[in-house]
Amino acid sequence: MKYSKASCYLKNKIIHFIFFGSVYLNVEIITRAFSGSLVGFNGMGKWSLCGWTSLWMFIVGGFCAATIGSLNDKPRYYSLKMWQQVIIGGSLITAVELLAGLFFNVYLHLNLWDYSGEKFNFLGQICLHNCIAWYLLSVIIIWLDDALSYYYYNDEKPGSLFSYFVKLFKLQ
Repeated sequence: MKYSKASCYLKNKIIHFIFFGSVYLNVEIITRAFSGSLVGFNGMGKWSLCGWTSLWMFIVGGFCAATIGSLNDKPRYYSLKMWQQVIIGGSLITAVELLAGLFFNVYLHLNLWDYSGEKFNFLGQICLHNCIAWYLLSVIIIWLDDALSYYYYNDEKPGSLFSYFVKLFKLQ
């Protein structure tokens, strides 16, 4: 049975959504464990390394990464310089985080995160240090999307992750 190009593309993006959503959940748990976000909760100590997340972050992380990956499939995007791709990717993640925060935290009152105590925050939903991280994370997403496409769909073999960061800082 032959599959259409559109159905293969959709399958690819669903797999990428699930993969990246799962990775994002784990990154968030690890980050919060190392930052000690639960220290003091029910007597938890500094080295308990307990983190937490919300399953909603699976959808947010999966959506952001699958969208950046979809852009990465378009010649108009992947022919851009890496710094331009990073500006687009990081801005997309920041916008989605703001919109998700406004929906989940402000509208639904789920209180998944609150950056109001951070310097340079906007409405307590996004903050500068996370935004910087989203821009750097977009390089990793682009590389991982290329690596997944290579290993699972026989696309062109990507360079190393380091080479992607080198391209970012070349600015040429």
